[in-house]
Amino acid sequence: MLQPKHISSLLLILLLLLEADTTSIKWHSAGAPFGNPAAWLDNYLPCVHDLVVFPGNYPAVLPLPADISVQGFQLPRDGAMFLASDATINLVTPKESGRGLNPNCESSEKRAYLGAPKTSKWFDPNSWSVNSVVGSNSDSGSAPYIPELERVPCDDELVVIPANNAPISFDLEHVHTLRLGQLIMSGSSLSRTYLQELMSREVGQLLFHNAEGVQVDYYRGEVCGCHSQPDFLIQPVCENVECPVPHCESPIRPLGSCCLLCGAQLLAPVANCLEEQRKQVFDYFNAAILKEDRQDELQLHVSHVNNRLQVILLDRDSYSERSTALMHCLQLESTSSRVWKKMPQVEVRYAGRPYNPNISFGSVLLILFCVVLVAIVTVIILAHFMPENPHLRRIPQWINDPRRGNWLLALRRNLIFNRFDEAAVSGPGSGVERLAVIGYDAESGEVRERSFNNPMFEQEEVEAEATTAATTPATIKPDIEGVGVLSPNVETGELDSCSVEEQELTEIHLESSEAESDEEAETKE
Repeated sequence: MLQPKHISSLLLILLLLLEADTTSIKWHSAGAPFGNPAAWLDNYLPCVHDLVVFPGNYPAVLPLPADISVQGFQLPRDGAMFLASDATINLVTPKESGRGLNPNCESSEKRAYLGAPKTSKWFDPNSWSVNSVVGSNSDSGSAPYIPELERVPCDDELVVIPANNAPISFDLEHVHTLRLGQLIMSGSSLSRTYLQELMSREVGQLLFHNAEGVQVDYYRGEVCGCHSQPDFLIQPVCENVECPVPHCESPIRPLGSCCLLCGAQLLAPVANCLEEQRKQVFDYFNAAILKEDRQDELQLHVSHVNNRLQVILLDRDSYSERSTALMHCLQLESTSSRVWKKMPQVEVRYAGRPYNPNISFGSVLLILFCVVLVAIVTVIILAHFMPENPHLRRIPQWINDPRRGNWLLALRRNLIFNRFDEAAVSGPGSGVERLAVIGYDAESGEVRERSFNNPMFEQEEVEAEATTAATTPATIKPDIEGVGVLSPNVETGELDSCSVEEQELTEIHLESSEAESDEEAETKE
């Protein structure tokens, strides 16, 4: 239910709107009011018997509700409270009863602590809300198709700071001249002279920080667009805006916008910023959107910016080139449209194809590396729990193979084939290097140094025979038939190429036995 004070404030706003040429209003919407749990520590509202405790330093003016019942206030060193003319404060004793802001009183401390006030920047788009967006097919003031410079108070716009809102504290950093149409604070309309004098007072310093040297100017429909000097406001406004990454190639930047957008933009120079012309262009593009039944898919905004008419057409959800396609179709029909003919020297800008900036070449390589790593770990786990698999059983052999670190040496030597007499070749004094390990049996734990084991060849016996032959001199042993057989004397040591030619060869004559049996003679014949 509206109270008399609220009704008078609404009537005052309506009278100012009828007097002014603009119908747009900027409302201060930052912070939490006195009756909101977000304004209190631990979200605890004061009960009727609680003491309201302010922080030690409270650089703001706190509007109090019209009716409040508490035990008392612990005021700060710096700060102020705003009371309406019909406001009532009931200081309740512990024996009295009343109605507080918190019906569920469970605190034994009997204290409620206010949080620190939030100081709003005048050029911060998040500090303001719009009642209706002029030249837009949506009523949302925080829509991305509204340029950031149009989301802060314009030079000829009505600014309202409600009395039942959050603590009032503005930071006028980067503000050289405070331009607005009219200021209504807590239901009272402030004139330009009074506002200028208020900034220099003690209460005004709590309301407006960094107000030294700031001039106040009121405008009445004298600006072509929102601001008379938009180029000087881009930097202070964009310092308070965090822009998302556009998901398209060659994004556009509309006039008065801090962020790059994906869509289409039309610019047309105009001699006079007529509201009738702006409304005619808006109706033309809006009718095209309704004809295609895309009012839920496309966003439209038409406004004057520094003697230029700007049309912004964007996709509501993710960018899919629907906005650029519609703008391209309308541009092809420009020769038969009266609206396009009234806009000479039209410049149209289009965004490129959509793409995801979060997917890059490096991210693709990282994904592939993770997939390969997961595959390797999975195969190793399967090889551990499935040793009977003929393919997976080779993995433990490779892991325990000592040669896997020296893979270059393994490529130079062919270790697949190994001679039967490897023990004799690699025996003592042979000068041949012993072959490396070429296999590992995971089941028995045996390390093999040959490609395969020869059952007819035993390395220990060969080594023993070679040692015996080296120590026994050469003798001629007669066989059972009387034929002498030579047992060679094996000499050990290394021989070079020259010693072979100089070595004396010993010729040994063997006499054949003349006593052959008749049975052997017949066999020879």
